[in-house]
Amino acid sequence: MSWLTRRLDHIGSAAAGGAGGLTLSQAPAFTNAYLQRLGGHIDEARATVERVRSGEVLPWLAESGRERALDELSIRLEQLEALRSALLDAPALLRPLRLLTEADWSIARNTAEAFVPAVPLSPAALTWTLIGVVIAALAWDSLKVPFWANAKIRERRAAATAAAPATAATSRSRRKKSPKRPPGASD
Repeated sequence: MSWLTRRLDHIGSAAAGGAGGLTLSQAPAFTNAYLQRLGGHIDEARATVERVRSGEVLPWLAESGRERALDELSIRLEQLEALRSALLDAPALLRPLRLLTEADWSIARNTAEAFVPAVPLSPAALTWTLIGVVIAALAWDSLKVPFWANAKIRERRAAATAAAPATAATSRSRRKKSPKRPPGASD
């Protein structure tokens, strides 16, 4: 491997690690933004339930229709509150993973559209940054495996072809030439 190739590899590895670190450092910030948006959805759902219950919203509904609407709205409110509890009960370091497994994707999409990256200063964000650097550096190295294997095969073939003529010449020079015997001579 030439000096230039090694330098480019180091630069690529650093760039991949930096990009991975920057990306995953935003996981706690995105989770916090999601929690804020989720809190807004919960507040709005509570207000809607109260307005439907008081008749301020949907005043034309009969009592049975109002009860049915309240049941559906209450179920949604419970789902949102359960999601928030699940996220808040998880340790700060694991909240982004919990968000991936339990997110309401319509809220997550809207959060992503309005998300502004943050400077990662919390221990969880710094840990996610380190995880991102490691994962990206490993991914960079795994991308090089086919090239490395191909280079090793070429090196072995070159070494084998270079050694083959030398081996043949060495074995010829080591052979003893026996004296010619006349036909019928015996020891």
